Amino acid sequence: MSSLIYSFAQLEAFTAVVEYGSLAKAAIKLGKDRTTLRDLIDFLEDGLGYPLFLREGRSLRLTPEGEQLQRQAHLLMRQVKAFEAFAKDVPQSATQGLSLVYDPFTPRAFLQALIRNMASRNRRLTLISASRDEAEQMLARGQADLGVCQARNRSVGHEMEWRALGAIDMDFYASRLLFADDLQPLSLLELSLAPQVIMHATSDEPVARRLQISGNTVRANELEMVRALLEAGVGWGFLPTHFQASHWQNVQPLRTEVGNQGISQTMVTIWKPGNDKRMMMDETLALMPALWRAVG
Repeated sequence: MSSLIYSFAQLEAFTAVVEYGSLAKAAIKLGKDRTTLRDLIDFLEDGLGYPLFLREGRSLRLTPEGEQLQRQAHLLMRQVKAFEAFAKDVPQSATQGLSLVYDPFTPRAFLQALIRNMASRNRRLTLISASRDEAEQMLARGQADLGVCQARNRSVGHEMEWRALGAIDMDFYASRLLFADDLQPLSLLELSLAPQVIMHATSDEPVARRLQISGNTVRANELEMVRALLEAGVGWGFLPTHFQASHWQNVQPLRTEVGNQGISQTMVTIWKPGNDKRMMMDETLALMPALWRAVG
């Protein structure tokens, strides 16, 4: 059996005549000449090998075959319309996504503000929490477009570009179960003898040297797990103040001999040059500092 040959224009003409009841009304709706519409239906009937309409003067009435075919034709036309709508949006949607890999210390309020702002611009944002070492590897392999990381006291070379974003204030926190008030202020030696909860991989050496004081560490880079560990008195943490750990159950800031003022970590945005999403990245880089300040 030979394949049926038909066109979208023929199906469109057929379904329009069925819907509007006449060639004249369908022609007006489709913006086509009545003769053109009649020819399209004639060609469709020739290809099918059977009539779709009974012609009685100027009126058209569906044949039994036409009755059956019009249901399938309407379903197909709806699918075609859905395809057309999707196809029109492809140029806009194909490049609307960015992946951002962020340090576990990044303020969640900043990330949430960034998500909302980009969503309002019809931009999708994929978020991945990772250490600085992991972030640079993902950026180098093209698995992420932007990174928000702690600054390092070294050049990023030619492989990465960077831009200062802001700073996060830090403090020492622990459960009252771990350090009683009468034992404070604590020396760094005393802190080093107790378990420390850290949120960064020990392989991320520059960050680890700044943040890790104790030789006995427990790692958890998910915020709720860090909270659970501190609340249970498993260890103490050197954490960003924006975590508001003092609001956690039985958790308090620790008074230390080194003081608690002016302890901060600088955060930067990094990316790999030559990304094919550079226009969208530039837009995102431009709005990030204002969002950081707004939630700071």
